[in-house]
Amino acid sequence: MKKGWASQWVRTFFGLAPEYKVVIHDEIFSLCYYSNGGFTHSEVYDLPVYLRRFYLRKLTTTKQEEAAQHEAASKGGGGGAKQVSRPGINR
Repeated sequence: MKKGWASQWVRTFFGLAPEYKVVIHDEIFSLCYYSNGGFTHSEVYDLPVYLRRFYLRKLTTTKQEEAAQHEAASKGGGGGAKQVSRPGINR
């Protein structure tokens, strides 16, 4: 008696390849996590591919711009660390 008929059948049309499932779930995680609650898992999962990729590109460019602005601000664009004077309270 042979076992494992299902394991000998290779999917050619229905379902996703295992390597593509990893890509999809990585995109879903990135959009949900890095958008700071802007998307839910079900919203991203149900998005058409072109919209999901659009939002990923938009999120990537926005985060890169934020990082560049943070870098510019921390490099002395704001004058660096200033000495804070104590209040003039007499004891």
